[in-house]
Amino acid sequence: MHLTARSAQSAAQTAAALAAEHGAEVTGHGLDIAAADATARLDGVLDAAGGLDALVYNAGVSPVYARPEKITDEDFDAIARVNLRGPFLAARAFGARCLREQRPGAIVFIASVASLIGTPRLSVYAATKAGVAGLTRGLAVDWAQDGIRVNAVAPGWVATDMTQGLQDNPRLHDRLTARVPMGRFAQPDEIADVALFLASDSARYVTGSVYSVDGGLVAG
Repeated sequence: MHLTARSAQSAAQTAAALAAEHGAEVTGHGLDIAAADATARLDGVLDAAGGLDALVYNAGVSPVYARPEKITDEDFDAIARVNLRGPFLAARAFGARCLREQRPGAIVFIASVASLIGTPRLSVYAATKAGVAGLTRGLAVDWAQDGIRVNAVAPGWVATDMTQGLQDNPRLHDRLTARVPMGRFAQPDEIADVALFLASDSARYVTGSVYSVDGGLVAG
């Protein structure tokens, strides 16, 4: 397995921890998907990795929690660069490699239920994640005959570093979980399990799908 992070040191530390925990061969790479040289760096990672079977694009940012009139042009561009441009660049690089080597592949994006429901103060984030859902379906159709499957997972509220501020605010946390029929935030592995399924041969007839993994938030 090969993983990336903006910091090469962070990627190496995470790779070492995963390798020790699971007894697997894991390599970390420094790659800032928002940087001007992202395409070249992606190609470098793919060269180092060799014949990858699947790509999971998990990079995402939500640095602004504000009303629309308070969001700057720079805020918009920073969010879109990672959340929408990034997955396209990664998928393009991976898909082109699969086509050139004439082998199948699986791509899994991380979208969000924020694109399916109105979420206050997250309009730009939600818009980029809606774009990921559209990208998922478009790429799936374009590459279906080439054996490249493209799907996405749309999590609800997940207990991660990104949502730590929400978890630490009891009133806000209770208000958010009250809308979730299962009554809690997801744990990261509950999202990862679905991504793993979509990347595996168990999902060999699944493409163009966006799976909500949200404790019933959208349904409720």
